[in-house]
Amino acid sequence: MRILHCFNWRLTDIIPILEDVKSQGFDAIQINPIQPLKEEGLKEWWMSYQPIDFSIGNYFGTKKDLIKLCEEADKYGLRIFSDVVINHMGAAIDDNFKPHPKVNYQLQKDEYWRPKIKVSDWKNRQDVIHNCINLPGLNVYHPFVEDMIVKFLNELIDCGVTGFRFDAAKSIGLPSEGYRFWPNIIYRLKKYGLFLYGEVIFEEDIKVRDEYALYMHILGNYDCSNPDQMVKYIENHDTFLSDDELGYSKNWPSSLIINEYSNLVKHYQNTLFYMRPFDDSWKDEKIKNAHSITKEKIKILEFMKGK
Repeated sequence: MRILHCFNWRLTDIIPILEDVKSQGFDAIQINPIQPLKEEGLKEWWMSYQPIDFSIGNYFGTKKDLIKLCEEADKYGLRIFSDVVINHMGAAIDDNFKPHPKVNYQLQKDEYWRPKIKVSDWKNRQDVIHNCINLPGLNVYHPFVEDMIVKFLNELIDCGVTGFRFDAAKSIGLPSEGYRFWPNIIYRLKKYGLFLYGEVIFEEDIKVRDEYALYMHILGNYDCSNPDQMVKYIENHDTFLSDDELGYSKNWPSSLIINEYSNLVKHYQNTLFYMRPFDDSWKDEKIKNAHSITKEKIKILEFMKGK
C-alpha cells in the first residue's frame, strides 16, 4: 500500500489531483482528521488534532465533500484513508488540561475522561495507557465512549472511507494490559478489507509493537517482527512541522526525501509519503519508477506462488 498524505488539504482541492496521484503509483490518500475542531481554519498545524466531537465536517470539508471525494477517487482505483482522533479532545484556550466548552455535551461526565495526569515516562506502559498527553484524554475503555467511536468510524465508512490512521494509538491499552478496546472496535466495524494503521512511534518494546500489529499496521519508526505489518515513512507531518526535536526533517532537501523514500519502497510493502506544503516532489519520476518496479515484483511473486 503506497499512501500519499495530503496534510492540510481541503477535500475539494484533492479531487483535481486524483489522476496524477494514480499515475504516480499511489494506492491511497490520507486526509486530515475530519472532526469538528476547537478552532476552525488553517491555523497551527496541530490544531487538526484537537477535535470537539465525533461527527463529520470541519474546515477541511463537509460530509458531502467527503462522499464526493471517495466517489471520485474510486473511479481511479484510489482509496481514501481518514486520520481519526479517538484518544483525546480539544483543550480550553486558558487551560490545556480542561475540555473545551464546545466539546460534545455527552462527554461532559468525569467517568468519560481519564485522570487529569500527564504522562511523565513514555517508557512506562502503565503511565502511557492510563494518563494523558498534553490534552484531556478520553476514557476509551468506557463502553459509552467506545460506542461513540464505533458509530463515528462506521459513519466514515458509509461515506466511502476504506481505511483509518489512528492518531496516538500507542496511548490506548492492549488486551495483554487488560483492555479489549482495539479488538472490540475493529470487530464492530461494518466493512471488511479496511486498511488500518496506528501511530505507535518511539515504542522500544517489540512485544508491544507485535501486539498492536495483531489489530492494525504499525505506523512508526521501528520495525515489528513482521515488516509487512509496518507502514514506513521517511518524513511525516510531525517530523516536518514540529518546532522541537521531533521536527528533524524540516531542513532536509526534497531530493533527499525522494531518494530515501524510493529506497524505502524497495524493502517495505506499505509506505507513506508526506506531501510538503507548496512542494511537488511527490510527482518526481523516481517515485513513480520505484512504485512501478515494486508492483511488478509483487505480481511476479504472486504468479510464482500460484504455479
